[in-house]
Amino acid sequence: MANLLSDRIAELRKERGLTQEQLGQLVGVSAQAVSKWEKGGAPDVELLPTLADRLGVTIDTLFGRSQEEIEDMPQMLIRWLEAIPAERRPDQLFRLLATTFTALTTMGHDFYVDTHSTIQPSCYTPGHDWLRSGLDLQNAICMAIPAEDFPFYMLLPEPTEGYASQLASDEEYRRLFSALSIEGSLELLRYLYGQKEAFYSVPALANRVGLPQEQVSAAVEALAQCNLLRRRSIELEEGSTDVYIIHDNLGFVPFLYLARWLMEKDDSWVVCWQTRKQPILAPPEPNKED
Repeated sequence: MANLLSDRIAELRKERGLTQEQLGQLVGVSAQAVSKWEKGGAPDVELLPTLADRLGVTIDTLFGRSQEEIEDMPQMLIRWLEAIPAERRPDQLFRLLATTFTALTTMGHDFYVDTHSTIQPSCYTPGHDWLRSGLDLQNAICMAIPAEDFPFYMLLPEPTEGYASQLASDEEYRRLFSALSIEGSLELLRYLYGQKEAFYSVPALANRVGLPQEQVSAAVEALAQCNLLRRRSIELEEGSTDVYIIHDNLGFVPFLYLARWLMEKDDSWVVCWQTRKQPILAPPEPNKED
């Protein structure tokens, strides 16, 4: 039993990319103790729950029992992530999601697609295919970019009222895209997202991006109306003036990434699977009771 336990500890540690020292720190013992366990020794009984938690498994799994009880999956996921070094958690979580994506694609079918075998760089190069993976399911949209340097994964379960119920109005979208189409708007946003968050006046922005002040003034006005920029008025000796700051520091990069997705050639796919029967923006079915 000790050899089985030793083998399982070593196997699970390596699967999670942990050194003996890192596992020891997670459990509260020395690297030498972990080395001893993996060479045929056994942890003290009181350490087994902590060891199992840090490795993201149950105690039964440590002893090689395959018929263990099904636990609460969110708690198992949390324990699994805790067992992975912090800097590797985003990458490992993405790979878990990518595996789930593959399972959704192949579930109920006699073929298998390994998304990891198609991992490629995501850096933009004109004319270069940017491989994508997409599932258009009956009640969800699943999108993934299996890229080594900038992986992307998104799952959108369809609300009861349909996707259209969660979208802004056509007029709001027209206002947004009109603002982005103004010459200088994207240059301003790229500059602001490349700086530490701060308020800027129109003359300061014009100077930073090297554009005419009149052009910058029109761009920031349109961007502020769409809430891409926040406007504040400050009092100076010569009077009040408007200054601007980024409104949302999270959405812009994903927005541009998805826009790039839309512009990609339609044959640049790793996986493209569709089971949806109705149009993606179909109105909800009327309530039969009504």
